[in-house]
Amino acid sequence: MALVATATLGFCLWVGGQPSTVLAQSEPAVERATPTNATTYRFTVGDYRATVVSDGILSFPVGFFVPNADPEAAAAALTDNFLPTDNVLAHLNVLYLETDEHRVLIDTGAGNTFGPTVGYLANNLEAAGIAPDTIDTVIITHAHPDHIGGILDGSGNPVFANASYYIPEPEWAFWMAPTVEMPNALSDADTQASTVAVAKEWLGAIASRTTRFALGDDVIPGVVSVASVGHTPGQSSYLITSGDDSLLATGDVFFSDPLNLENPDWEVAFDTDPQAGVETRKQLLETVVGDRRQLLVPHMPFPGLGHVRAQGDAYGWEPIVWGFGFES
Repeated sequence: MALVATATLGFCLWVGGQPSTVLAQSEPAVERATPTNATTYRFTVGDYRATVVSDGILSFPVGFFVPNADPEAAAAALTDNFLPTDNVLAHLNVLYLETDEHRVLIDTGAGNTFGPTVGYLANNLEAAGIAPDTIDTVIITHAHPDHIGGILDGSGNPVFANASYYIPEPEWAFWMAPTVEMPNALSDADTQASTVAVAKEWLGAIASRTTRFALGDDVIPGVVSVASVGHTPGQSSYLITSGDDSLLATGDVFFSDPLNLENPDWEVAFDTDPQAGVETRKQLLETVVGDRRQLLVPHMPFPGLGHVRAQGDAYGWEPIVWGFGFES
């Protein structure tokens, strides 16, 4: 099964090649090609060893991604950044972290919920020498399919069999409520229904192993929740600190340099509350610029590490200078 674009710019779950809103965990995994470029990037945060692991890449029609933006303005912003004007590319960067006490994953990628161009996380972890069953902690930013879909494999079995899960209480409460409503979202009804179905199924599978916490809490030693609501009602970013070094692992506060940083007022279709998403984006961007904070952004070009800089009345993205990570 996969979440793919339809002719009407909506999304639906696909099972066995046919559109469906019924989840079938027993469906075989989609056939995947072998990536030919880098899929991991190693670095450090203080004394913590960190690795960004790619889960793949997604593509969305521009008009679906920022439906309220002027199409000519959106096309111009993309053209100015040497990007295609028909689709927005979104990488899936997942952070693996070895702290003093834990082997941590922040989010799990898309698994089999979003088509054959994503779902590579488990294989890429293995290729990097990180066995999924050695990960003891999985911390979730929010419960969209491309962030929790990797919890289960194509047969419905847990990928991270020995992990404890952590998720913000308001995020859990929203998706697991008997009725989930998104009256302010700009996405269509099929997209919303599919998203809710995945959240309920996948979160339900880990309910007995999940700890829920308040936004702003210390999650584990060295990792603090930072409220980032708007994209979803309980989305959290995570501030990772070791010694004098730190990294903010953001959720989906922004995705695209030209569409979200150069134009932070443009509403995003995937946001549960697009206006709240705009306000959160502006607040977080102002803060990280002032702090000169290094970021890990799940959907920016791999490895998604960099800084935000002020750029007139808006912002721009400065990716990290690629390091080869030599070890003695």
